Amino acid sequence: MRPLAPLLPLGLLLAFFPAACVDEAASADRGLEAWLRVEGAQYVDGPIPEREGRVEVASLEALTDAVRPGQVGKRFHGALGQDARAVAIGLEGDRGHWIAVAGPPDVETPDFASFDVDASFARGMPLGPRKIHACALDARGRCGPSSSRDLLVAAGAAPSGALVFSLSWARDADLDLHVITPDGIEIFDGDPTSYQAPTPAPPLAPGEEPWRDGGILDFDSNAGCDIDGRRQENVVWERPPPPGRYRVLVDAASLCGETHSEWSVRVLLAGVIVARAEGAATSVDTELPHGRGAGVLALEVVVP
Repeated sequence: MRPLAPLLPLGLLLAFFPAACVDEAASADRGLEAWLRVEGAQYVDGPIPEREGRVEVASLEALTDAVRPGQVGKRFHGALGQDARAVAIGLEGDRGHWIAVAGPPDVETPDFASFDVDASFARGMPLGPRKIHACALDARGRCGPSSSRDLLVAAGAAPSGALVFSLSWARDADLDLHVITPDGIEIFDGDPTSYQAPTPAPPLAPGEEPWRDGGILDFDSNAGCDIDGRRQENVVWERPPPPGRYRVLVDAASLCGETHSEWSVRVLLAGVIVARAEGAATSVDTELPHGRGAGVLALEVVVP
């Protein structure tokens, strides 16, 4: 995580807001424990204020709605009403929000003030869907009607493949992905491929790799609490998978000293997300049996 830029100068805040607002905003708390951090903005403890003013957020834009824990430099930009002096930006469920001074109109929106900020996200923020909120502040520091955008917090991009099952989690725990195929074969760390070699095995032509027809577990992350920082496991079919119903289980082998860990499962078919589930592993889950068939059912999906 790159260092935060200096807080907004007190004189700059005074130019836009009354002293009461500045006393609240110019807190010594720099938001180091917040999930969201906005470069060059002023941190304010607590949620975005309730609506009191009329200035609106005309648009809240981002290149994509995907967010990764530990990500830095994600750009959010948009347009504000003419009387806006600043914008307040906050993440759903976070401990505080941020105030950034409004900029001049953009060429594309000459009748609106603008904002353009770089955001960073804490490494330990929970996975799953989450909203980012913004409101425009007038010269008295009053918040207008808020605008929001849906984000998806996921540990990282899933690998490419014809069919991909991806498990990611938020904390340094040992979670395991289990995928059960339509014909009952279970792929997990104890049996990392669905390929079943025939008996007797026929001779192979040069370059022939029949095992690539099966689903393959790419990594056993944080195995035995040997923390690797990855916190993601994928089962990938490089080639067209067998059709039918697939079951996905999430096994909490150990929390590795954590109190719990949020997790997210995504299923991608030809690169498109076709199913998604979120949950949290607790100490109760670690007491269940582990190995083949272990874990809680995250989702079921039918592949045509």
